[in-house]
Amino acid sequence: METSISSHHRNKRYHFPLATYDSEHFGPLFAVSDEGSAGETIVNAAYASAKAKALWPIDPVSLGVALDGERMTSAGEVPIGPPEYEDLSDAAAGRLLLTTNVGVRVNTRLTQQLPEFAVTEKSANDKQWLDNVLAAFEPFVHTPDGQPRPLTVRLSVEPNVPIKSLKSVVTKLEAGRKKGKIGPAEIHQLSVLVTFEDSITEDEIGVIERIMKLAVDSGIRELAVDGDLREPARRRLGIQSLLNILDPEHLRRLLRLSRQLGVRLTYRYHLDVETAARTIWTGLHTARTNGFSAGKYGLMPMTLEEQGAVIEMITGWTTDWTAIPAFYVDTPLLTAEDVYDDTRCKDAAKLWLKTARGAGAKIVLFDSPDRVNPRRLIRQPNVANDIGVLTFADIEEILAYAKELGISILWSGGITSRQAFELAKRKVFGIFSTSSTAAKIAVTAAFEADPRLPAENEPTDFGVRRIHAIIQGGFLSAAVSNRGKGLAKSIAAASERLLAAEQDQAQSSVELNNLNVELLRGWQLLSEVRTRQNSSIPNRVTVPVPADAVRVFRGKKRVKRSEFIEKLGTVFMPMTVQMQRLFGLKAYLPAILPETKSEGMPDEIALVFYQTQAAYHEAKRCVGGRSYSELHQLLFDMKASKSSFPEMFTGEVQPDKPYHLFPKSVDWQIGSARLYAGTRRSKLKETGFLKRLGQVATDLQKAPGSLDGVIFCATNEWVVWWEHSSERTPEPNTRFDEIAVEVFSPVARRVQVRGNLLRPYSGLTLNTRGDFLNTQFQRV
Repeated sequence: METSISSHHRNKRYHFPLATYDSEHFGPLFAVSDEGSAGETIVNAAYASAKAKALWPIDPVSLGVALDGERMTSAGEVPIGPPEYEDLSDAAAGRLLLTTNVGVRVNTRLTQQLPEFAVTEKSANDKQWLDNVLAAFEPFVHTPDGQPRPLTVRLSVEPNVPIKSLKSVVTKLEAGRKKGKIGPAEIHQLSVLVTFEDSITEDEIGVIERIMKLAVDSGIRELAVDGDLREPARRRLGIQSLLNILDPEHLRRLLRLSRQLGVRLTYRYHLDVETAARTIWTGLHTARTNGFSAGKYGLMPMTLEEQGAVIEMITGWTTDWTAIPAFYVDTPLLTAEDVYDDTRCKDAAKLWLKTARGAGAKIVLFDSPDRVNPRRLIRQPNVANDIGVLTFADIEEILAYAKELGISILWSGGITSRQAFELAKRKVFGIFSTSSTAAKIAVTAAFEADPRLPAENEPTDFGVRRIHAIIQGGFLSAAVSNRGKGLAKSIAAASERLLAAEQDQAQSSVELNNLNVELLRGWQLLSEVRTRQNSSIPNRVTVPVPADAVRVFRGKKRVKRSEFIEKLGTVFMPMTVQMQRLFGLKAYLPAILPETKSEGMPDEIALVFYQTQAAYHEAKRCVGGRSYSELHQLLFDMKASKSSFPEMFTGEVQPDKPYHLFPKSVDWQIGSARLYAGTRRSKLKETGFLKRLGQVATDLQKAPGSLDGVIFCATNEWVVWWEHSSERTPEPNTRFDEIAVEVFSPVARRVQVRGNLLRPYSGLTLNTRGDFLNTQFQRV
């Protein structure tokens, strides 16, 4: 069968959406990195694969092979430029997916240093000193628009000099606040700064702990630290925040104490996160305008919170393209409360995945790019001094968690052929395996200026075909096992023989040909099954939302009930959809509780799902979003009403605090939802009510059945509880029969809401006795 394609007269502006790749049916995406010199080799090898032949004619997305633009120097992976973009596009545009990493590190800048004032024993009685501190706040108090701007002023203390006057200094400055010389405490804050001239060792850690307690005693809730840079920071031009000056174990100890004392521990210098995000965007935009399908980006040297903010911005700026943030297993992850080194990489990965998904990312990269202390993604069992980080048990746990979140992972980082096979058996989304496809070549002109590069790696035709076949073998041996056990075993055995012949070129060629025969049979079987499945009616496209990206609203009315319900239907509920969908609203399930409810219960409750938590906050920066917020005043007593994001339930129910039971991202607009509203049985004590409710939640977490989403909120007197299933209508809720009296328990009725603000629309007709809606609207 002829599958070759000429590279001449191709349109360089092909745009193949990598995010649409279907790894469930076509196996893991296979990516090979190169700066362009081996591009034609990689293309030809991809189209010589059993997959291409079995599924011919095949489009580049379904083929699932990516040519990844990469310049690999002695310092590691670095961005490509105009020559590489041209060579890569010439070789593969229109034939393969094109990707690149626009930078392992971010081009970061520091914000201007915060005002610092050295505290001495005389400072509290030094009028000029106190006036100077107050003067630093002055331009942030008296701004052009009359609204105070946030500012933190740092009070610097000598590490080895006991400062007894700090408390008196704070008292004097707080007196200035009362006179209006400093703004409100939530806007204008004081911080303690301690700076060490030399490296911070065990002795200095004790000093920091003492000063932290001194700050708390003085009423200050932030401590900033500085010192001599550690060697890991010097060799990398800086790392994450406090890790520049503190080793992970010392930092973990200080963060533990800061949590106990309620103090924020921070570095003296802060990254300009907004500018960092824009520098990443410029690289991604270059890749996009050159016709690439996706761009990967690293986030070093940022903390987890900074990374989340940047991912949120990048995702918002690249909504119709694929921007892929990277998690590096060889790099510590620093959060506001903890530091995770490689010994806790699995936990760090799960925490990072939740943050990335909450910021809108749907595809991410796991890699190990550090060249100062080289590591590999996956640990090899029974190998002395192995430099791998994750075990396959770790990876399986990470994959299960990623599936719950609704996020796909590309895997990279010195992956061996055996590891590629094992990953493919686990049906991962994508595998970057360059070193296993390449041979050593002499350094070329493009890299001759690199003082530490002895040779280059260049992918070969046989190397690419071999690894691609191994990945197909791993996938098909798992994918066809339910339909053809004999074929699955045959594919697995042929794959094992090819893996075993790795050091024998001649035998490898024989085994590769044998495996390709089996792979053809496997793809043909899968193709037949898929053809039968595709004849059914296609499902609606889902838009899963992170479990904690929903506002749980509990509203108390401020007008009589008849007017309340009429205005809800004709103004408030339609406006929620029409306005907020422009700001990332993905699902909206409001409910009116019956008039016969108990006095303390809300009158209207709602689940308001946004693309991310930040999308909700971002809406308030816009006039439309603020107008919608103000609209609540029309119907609700906002002082008596509550709205908040839910937290993951961990065993204890706090009054009037919303929770979700599962981390899975779910599309609540699709599927079926049931609401339960009930009041505490009089025979049950208040504390017993919440405790029993917690037991119900814990049991359901362990055995959810067909439920994929549960959100609830309770006080000492009542509970509102939402359940969602993508498979079937949730059964009537009998879990609370012993602890609560049912007030309302309907299944949501679907109602279509027009999305256009500019079209005439009368609104919704609501059931005055009680109603629960699942509004259906077009998501932006």
